[in-house]
Amino acid sequence: MKDLYRSLVEYSPEMLAGVAAAWHVDLPKAEPRDQATTLAEAMLSPGALDALVSALSPAAREALAIVVGEGGAVPGHRIALRYGAIRRLGPSRLAREEPWARPANAVEELYYRGLIVRAYGTVGDHYGEVFAVPQQILERVPALEPLAERSLSPEAPAPVAVYAEGSALVEDLLAVLAHIRQHHVPPERAEGAPAHVPPIPMAHIDLGPRLQGGREAARLHLLRRLVWRLKLVHESHGQLRPSPRARTWLQLDDVRRQQAVVLAWRDDPHWDELLLVPTIRLDEASWTHNPVPARRALLAFLARYDGAWRTLDGVIADLKRDRPDYLRPDGDYDGWHVRDAATGAYLSGFEAWDQIEGALAHLLLTQPLRWLGLVEIGADAEGQPVALRLTPLGQALLAEQPAPERAAGPPQAATISVTEPAAETAASAEVASTEATSAVALITIPVEGTMYERYQLERFCQWVSQDTVARYALTEDSVWKGQNTGVKTEQIEHFLRRLTGDALPPALSRSLLAWGGRFGRVAMRRVVLLQTVDEATMQHIRGRPELRRLLGELMGPTTCLVDERHAHEVLARLKALGIWPRLVGEGIGGG
Repeated sequence: MKDLYRSLVEYSPEMLAGVAAAWHVDLPKAEPRDQATTLAEAMLSPGALDALVSALSPAAREALAIVVGEGGAVPGHRIALRYGAIRRLGPSRLAREEPWARPANAVEELYYRGLIVRAYGTVGDHYGEVFAVPQQILERVPALEPLAERSLSPEAPAPVAVYAEGSALVEDLLAVLAHIRQHHVPPERAEGAPAHVPPIPMAHIDLGPRLQGGREAARLHLLRRLVWRLKLVHESHGQLRPSPRARTWLQLDDVRRQQAVVLAWRDDPHWDELLLVPTIRLDEASWTHNPVPARRALLAFLARYDGAWRTLDGVIADLKRDRPDYLRPDGDYDGWHVRDAATGAYLSGFEAWDQIEGALAHLLLTQPLRWLGLVEIGADAEGQPVALRLTPLGQALLAEQPAPERAAGPPQAATISVTEPAAETAASAEVASTEATSAVALITIPVEGTMYERYQLERFCQWVSQDTVARYALTEDSVWKGQNTGVKTEQIEHFLRRLTGDALPPALSRSLLAWGGRFGRVAMRRVVLLQTVDEATMQHIRGRPELRRLLGELMGPTTCLVDERHAHEVLARLKALGIWPRLVGEGIGGG
């Protein structure tokens, strides 16, 4: 922070005289340092600052309130765009035009009264010219009218339709995790692709009706990035599998889990929504831009709003007025090579703010912030977005305050209804699903506060539908699939008893006991057949300790089994011994 005495000493004689005139101070005929000391003492004398501030124009008081509200320093271009720039006047023009008596704008009014000074430094993401209130002035400045309320666009009437995602994106992350756990999903990455590019095939992201949110391409790509950014899956033995971190994330409370998703999006430097704005065109080959500061600035700006409806245009107008540099904190509106997508014309200067910054803000507000559950979007009769409001979760996360408390009381237990053959028609009517109609039991569990439990349920149940509650069908086939991943029927019964408060229907308990008794009497597995030309070669291979542990049972003197999981390692070790196998069939030794 600039020191008042030092700032005044650095002034030219003409500037020092001008500030003194604005304060009605007669400077002694002395050295400049002594004159600066006299002026500073007068400025800091009791009542002097209050009197000067009260005499400022409304615009100057508003500009001063902004600088003070920002901690005493703001980027110069931001305040100049709204309240005017300081003219560059030499000594002779200063003496002739006396700008302290006739300031051209509110910023000059503050500057030629010594209430703000020019400096170069860092403010947030900006490095360059800043306007700062000298430290001693900042400590003594009288209370100014807060700008928070005056900066808000007026409230809007309730819209015709509301687009609200709530926790749909988080629920879809759960769906993708459960899907990847249940399927063999090999990573899919283009040659030379950087590590931040998710290797998850889109076919395993777009799960159709299993998804709770929309299936727009941009949302699906965001969903895929979040799975990878949150490190919910990793590569293991050539497959994508849920990671240990996924369990930690699933066990978070609902608010902290959703906050983790918001932060993963906010701080992703490799996902630039500016490239998704349809009305502008960028040269993607040479385009380099870190989108994180813009997201952070926009979220900080939105924290001023409550949960009332406001017009989308009004919020963007507030942004243009109060944080026009959210995208370009250096205030350079001429340095980017951006074209209008329709005409191909270059867009430069602050005049293009609506087409670049405004268009990006519109996209961020109506797409990712809605998908993340931070805002709801209101639409007109034609379905066009015209309004927005912060959700309670959005208000809490943006203001870094605790989320609204849930109603007191223990969580609601899951319920299980046993489906008898005669009751299958009723089950089918409730949830039109082949899984439900073949179910031995239909499990209903509240969505709120149960994500980890529902993830566990999907190990041996089939998801059917959900709204405020989720419904799962427990069938003989779904239990068999769970058994093949290592889940025992005794564990299933214990888990369901805990989930339902020990309200497990006896018929279901008997079914689980029967299924457990007949599982595993026959086994099927996928193996690779290793064959040698003679018995001596097989004995040589099996005699090697590094290979013996990888080989399965002998099927004859020249044939043995190799577990599919070990096939690649066996192949590599055979090559190291100078034994180069002939590969027969697809998928053996690929890559």
